Amino acid sequence: MASSSSSSKTHSQGQSSSFPTFKDRGPSKSPTHFLCLPLHGSYYQTLPPAHSSLKTALKQFTIDETNPETGLDEKFIIPPDAIRPFDTLHLTLGVMTLSTEEEIENAISTLKNLDLSQFLPPPVSGEDKKLYVDLKGLEPFLNSKSGVTGCRVVFLPPKDASSSSQTRLLQFSEALRSHLIEKGILTSENRQLKLHATVINTVYCKRIKPALDSRNTGKRDRNTRSNKTGRVEFDATEILEKHKDHVWAEGLEIDRVQICKMGAKKGREVVMDDGMVEVVGGGYESIVDKLME
Repeated sequence: MASSSSSSKTHSQGQSSSFPTFKDRGPSKSPTHFLCLPLHGSYYQTLPPAHSSLKTALKQFTIDETNPETGLDEKFIIPPDAIRPFDTLHLTLGVMTLSTEEEIENAISTLKNLDLSQFLPPPVSGEDKKLYVDLKGLEPFLNSKSGVTGCRVVFLPPKDASSSSQTRLLQFSEALRSHLIEKGILTSENRQLKLHATVINTVYCKRIKPALDSRNTGKRDRNTRSNKTGRVEFDATEILEKHKDHVWAEGLEIDRVQICKMGAKKGREVVMDDGMVEVVGGGYESIVDKLME
């Protein structure tokens, strides 16, 4: 994973992860489930410190970046509906189309019967064999036409927490993904695996009718917050620079792999002890958890 300084340089040159196209995603049949490494920790009775730190940081991030009173130009303000709830945070390893109960049961039993340790590279001598990640900075998936000024998706880039082994997370993810593609569980995709934890995605915002320019030429006004399809966009220049060195979580343990249903459930708003309103009970429904034993 690139350092924050090189990441910043990448942004300035307008070169970053390209937004995956539907053509890259294989068959036209819509996926029904996905394989992931969850980051939210909602399965714990009490959130571990790293998960709690991540939750607190993202709560403050939401307050700061969606508040119209910050004095920012409107184009830099993140639409509230674009912020992904904490309980949805995960790293996607691949998608699958499970159309029948038999296919669902096959996917569940295949993951349940796997020895995940066979895909996990050994740690450096003396280090913990468990898988820990750090989440630092922000990166965009860029639309090739609009670039960073017409951004739709922003994510937290994960990297191995160990300073001496920076590839265990990716190696594990790629090995497991390849195995399940060979087994016919995951859909084969014509692109490299890009691990990312999405925190902003404007696909969840209501589409708006693109405004025409003041000369009524029929062309879209470049100052609007939507593209020609009405998909909401925002200028991510300032938010990427502001958070390029921000540490969201350190040493967050990944202790399981999940198969989840597509489509996150909406949670319910609850007033917490500190008076803050928090959304609980949402996220993606897991149909099977396989622990990293």
